[in-house]
Amino acid sequence: MMLRRAAIVLASVIALSACEDTTAVTRRFAVLDDIGEDTWTAVSVGRDHSCGLKQGGIAFCWGSNQSGQLGTQSSDTVCGSAASQFACSLVPRAVDTGLRWRAISSGGSHTCGITDTSEAYCWGANGEGQLADFSRGGPTPVRIATSLSWTQISAGFNHTCAIRSDNALFCWGSNDRGQTGNGGTSSVASVGRVQIQGAAIASVSAGQQRTCARTSIGAVYCWGAVWIRRDGGLEFTRAQLTPQLVPSSPAMVRVSVGTLTTCGTDATGFGYCWEANPRGAIGDGTTEGSTVPKRIASNLEFVQISAGLVQTCAVVVDGVGYCWGDDSFGELGVHPSLLSERCSGQNLPCSTVPVPIYGRQKFTMVSTSFGSHTCGVTVRGNLYCWGLGVSGQRGDGTLIAAQSVPVKVAQQ
Repeated sequence: MMLRRAAIVLASVIALSACEDTTAVTRRFAVLDDIGEDTWTAVSVGRDHSCGLKQGGIAFCWGSNQSGQLGTQSSDTVCGSAASQFACSLVPRAVDTGLRWRAISSGGSHTCGITDTSEAYCWGANGEGQLADFSRGGPTPVRIATSLSWTQISAGFNHTCAIRSDNALFCWGSNDRGQTGNGGTSSVASVGRVQIQGAAIASVSAGQQRTCARTSIGAVYCWGAVWIRRDGGLEFTRAQLTPQLVPSSPAMVRVSVGTLTTCGTDATGFGYCWEANPRGAIGDGTTEGSTVPKRIASNLEFVQISAGLVQTCAVVVDGVGYCWGDDSFGELGVHPSLLSERCSGQNLPCSTVPVPIYGRQKFTMVSTSFGSHTCGVTVRGNLYCWGLGVSGQRGDGTLIAAQSVPVKVAQQ
């Protein structure tokens, strides 16, 4: 079955990119210079919004607030076309709660987080039960399974997964391709345990229509829309309704699921990606997909990795950030003149191997996801974003469509 949602998103990206001059936009910005020190500690990129944490566990979100995914009623402008307008914020807005957070995760149109007392909350869109309660939705955080203690949470496109303090895994929300791992295809508005026999779950990543989990010994299990092949320019998948061990995978220490591609790193820091690869997001120098992990074409030692729509970004051991895949809106953070490759029939700029993010700034983490923008926290605690900005998702106070040079998120 074709990944129809991904195709719709990609079509809109192609249409918008055709009328933007990313080079002209880039020239309006100075060279990246990490001046001063802010207090950002983490960032998580969603489809049209982004969220981050500052020291003290204060959560901020920015970008589209169409479904309340910013966790606040307050929005500073209106985005979209005259026929389809929605509330958005061009700068970070504090999540409306007195809670303190130690983790945050941005999904398609919802956001989730874990507090400093190990409680889990979600807010935003809830049409598929991604808040674990069909009766509520919007900007007010909804507590998930009030009697449970949580260690990690991952907001997918329309579903959510989380790990309990005893290393048990639970998922809920959209399940049309089996992404909640319960053996069915109906959406689930309650917390349901995912059974991976005899394994303690160390981490989980919820993607668009797929989920992967890593066990304590580095085995990777995935379920949902599992890639089969490309045919005539279309990507085809099968529905895997329960967790399946990823074949020929090395032991992983981290894993990240995007829209079309899944990536991970092993204990030596080598990176691997697999699934669909139309714009080079696997990073092996090709645009050929793979059903098994393929090593990223470099000897870089990765310490963090993030799979996105049709792009992937990562941080290496010395803190330099790298991206690869599609660059239609500057989401790789590379000046367009440095990209000679063109992928797909639309002649779109791309890189099939890792390229350093503009300025070789030192990052502690980078995040990209279901949209076409990327954000990263530097070692000085400053936050930069780049790529698509038509919903304010870069947080730099502008609605400039395409931005290749990382721009600092407005201070709060």
